[in-house]
Amino acid sequence: MRLFGDALFDLMFNVAPSFWVGLAATLLIFRVFKPSQGTAAVALLLLPFAKVLWDLRIGIPAASFFWASERGVRQQLGQFQIGLGLNRWGPGLHGQLTSLHGGQSSPQSAGDLALRALRFKVGTNAASVVGFALLAVSLGKAALRCYRLGVFQLLKVRWCQGCSELETRRVGWRQVRVYSSATYRGVPFAGGLWRPYVLLPSRLAPQLTPSEYEAVIQHELAHIRHWDIALLVPVEYLRDLFWYVPGVKPLMLRLHALFEQRADEAAVAAGVPRADIARALLAVAELTLNGMAPPLLAMCRGRTTLRGRVERLLAPKEPTRAQQRWFVLARAALVTWLVLGTLQAAACGNQIPH
Repeated sequence: MRLFGDALFDLMFNVAPSFWVGLAATLLIFRVFKPSQGTAAVALLLLPFAKVLWDLRIGIPAASFFWASERGVRQQLGQFQIGLGLNRWGPGLHGQLTSLHGGQSSPQSAGDLALRALRFKVGTNAASVVGFALLAVSLGKAALRCYRLGVFQLLKVRWCQGCSELETRRVGWRQVRVYSSATYRGVPFAGGLWRPYVLLPSRLAPQLTPSEYEAVIQHELAHIRHWDIALLVPVEYLRDLFWYVPGVKPLMLRLHALFEQRADEAAVAAGVPRADIARALLAVAELTLNGMAPPLLAMCRGRTTLRGRVERLLAPKEPTRAQQRWFVLARAALVTWLVLGTLQAAACGNQIPH
């Protein structure tokens, strides 16, 4: 049992540096290339989670010092090596921790160091206790999210009873039905994957001009078109599982904001004036912000991003002056090298370079 708990602690601890490595690569790309609200920007924000899942897929390799340590082998010396170079996958940042013991050397990770520190400074089973405690809280948070989604589904059935269908729109091969509900008091939202729908509170539509109404509909249709719900649900569960990692919550807030900004820009691309989208946002906020919000995506979930979205709509950034082509290519090559190398750092997670 202790071996399982120690392995659990090792893997869960390594999630943090692995996530930070992916986050550093993401911030570097955003800093240099300044991507807009498009799909590329969304993919970049998911890079830290992809890095974590990749490292967890590897697990604890057989050559790791973790297994020797569990057999009672003591580390005599340790070393840390870092440098940029090439490997069979391309550029690599070799940041490797190594344990020297009995004339042998074994790679190790940051989690291995933390595990032994707890074992020697606190107690033999300290790391196992921490590992099981973190897992218990993570599973509890994931179960709570399942419960909330279940409650939301039950409430949705009640809201849809007696609701009226306003119209039907087409998004690709899917038909999207737009409903108005007298019993629903919350924020307009889109739902469903194969049979998508948009639900509005009945008291909202009379308060909107035709253009503002179109802004609301186009915003929600954009969420459906980009499959935002299918993407966000698993990421929210990852947030619950890795709740203890600093930086996960701010990244999720940024991802939510990016989804909403992308939907706003999609409404602009559909021909809705920016001012009408901003007025629709304020109207929705005034009427329904204090009502119940869906657990995932809605046109106006809270005040945290409302001001920024309105300012972005009313005062969009001017396009920057085009830079010389050689400078852009050189910068892209350098950033690609650093990002690919950073993602392969062996000390973060249990990766062992070959």
